[in-house]
Amino acid sequence: MRQWAYRSKEAANLFNPPFCCAALIATAVNYFKEIGQGIPFPLAYIALPVILHKQTRNTLPLNTRTSLAAWLEQNPIVKVQFYERAISIKPFVREAILFGIHNDLLYFQSGSLKSYLSDNKVKSFLQNTEGEARECIMRARLLGKWFALAGSPETVMALWEVRP
Repeated sequence: MRQWAYRSKEAANLFNPPFCCAALIATAVNYFKEIGQGIPFPLAYIALPVILHKQTRNTLPLNTRTSLAAWLEQNPIVKVQFYERAISIKPFVREAILFGIHNDLLYFQSGSLKSYLSDNKVKSFLQNTEGEARECIMRARLLGKWFALAGSPETVMALWEVRP
């Protein structure tokens, strides 16, 4: 991982730990809201590549009425080079999680990632956010619900053609 002073401006802006942590919080909070469990740790590494990739994010449905499996079948292009994106973003996911833990925003419990924040806090954050950042957090909320409804972490990863 490059030190901040040596990162490109684009990488520093898009992959900064507080922003990535906010996306993970929105995902974890809505996963929990849907099924009452923390989001399985490996799914954090699936969520950010989906949320941060504009072309993928823009094709996400507006709600969870369409299943993840059906959506992926209708949009196979989103899986092209997904694994490579997931691997390249892995260090930023780790940084975001560590930021969240260090700042008492995220914690681990039984192999799952949970947030100390509520969905109301996420919604409040959204009121003060605009543009692409707002879109990322809104999509992260959807993704949390969607992952919760899609089945086991192994199922979600298999749908994205990623192995643990």
